[in-house]
Amino acid sequence: MPEGAKTISIPIFVNNTNEPYVDVEVTKAVVQEFLSDGRLKIVSSETADLLLKGTVTKFEISPLSYTTDSYVQQYSVNVALQVSLEDVKTHKIVWQESGLGSVFVTSYAVTIGDITSTKTAKEAALKKAAKDVASTLRSRVLEGF
Repeated sequence: MPEGAKTISIPIFVNNTNEPYVDVEVTKAVVQEFLSDGRLKIVSSETADLLLKGTVTKFEISPLSYTTDSYVQQYSVNVALQVSLEDVKTHKIVWQESGLGSVFVTSYAVTIGDITSTKTAKEAALKKAAKDVASTLRSRVLEGF
């Protein structure tokens, strides 16, 4: 992190997947992670020292386990990002990484015959994956690359 940086701007991430709102969930998780940490104040891009931009490049759901009747019982959710951190004053990219988050896999159970419960479980899994990615982003930005 550039010396003297005290503020960061985190615009909404770009969604390059077919999953609606995954960009919103990831951005919310990243913002919350930096707010909780408190070392950098989140501000608008006009007044920020640093600019953290991201693109959700992957949202993948894969069967994880099956019932004895060959129905999917559990899915895994995999989210990956492309991110960059720019020093706003010098307009230099301080750090960038592609494929960040590909190791973060979380799963959710399928309740056969109950679409609402399955959808709720999928949303919770997405939020957990987003939180995991956000934690890694915060760590990389604040504690070294």
